[in-house]
Amino acid sequence: MKNTKSFRAGIKLGQGSVNNFSRAFAYLIDWYIATMIAGIPIALISSFVLKTTKISQDLSKLPKEIAILAGILSIIFYLGYYVVLQLFVYKGQTFGKRIMKIKVVKEDGSDVDFWTVLKREGLGVMIIEGYLANSSSYLRQIISIALGVNIMDMAVYIFGIISAISVVMGLASSRRRMLHDHIAKTYEISNKEEQQGEAFHA
Repeated sequence: MKNTKSFRAGIKLGQGSVNNFSRAFAYLIDWYIATMIAGIPIALISSFVLKTTKISQDLSKLPKEIAILAGILSIIFYLGYYVVLQLFVYKGQTFGKRIMKIKVVKEDGSDVDFWTVLKREGLGVMIIEGYLANSSSYLRQIISIALGVNIMDMAVYIFGIISAISVVMGLASSRRRMLHDHIAKTYEISNKEEQQGEAFHA
């Protein structure tokens, strides 16, 4: 793999690393798009059940069984955004990463597969970090509704701390690897030259 060591934002980057701004901006783009997509099932179900066009992320306004179904569908839609794009549209890239010319690869440099994406976005980001993805809120709401116990306030603090630790890990790592990267055994690289080559041959 090509050595891409350089200095960005006053920090020496390791091989294949991307700078903090690029990764953060790509995350914000994907967070917004994935949140909108995840909200589709809830919006449709709410409009049908509650006869309202008002969009809400609060599942408790729906009947218990329907609320759980809506939450599960929203999580599937959310994860689908990452799975479909990274496996079938852009290898290892979402829209945000495509714009910022970033690609997710396995530790050995190979392309990510279904289980890798699921471990990274589902287990790592949504469940363990639990604060960096909108779908985490749906998961907590499903658990609260199913058990009849409000875990939202406690979960926000716990997952907030875990997410903060993950961010610090990313800042301290030469490859910008956060907790979900270690779980899925992935890291992000700059694929600017690869995308320029695709544009040239198009």
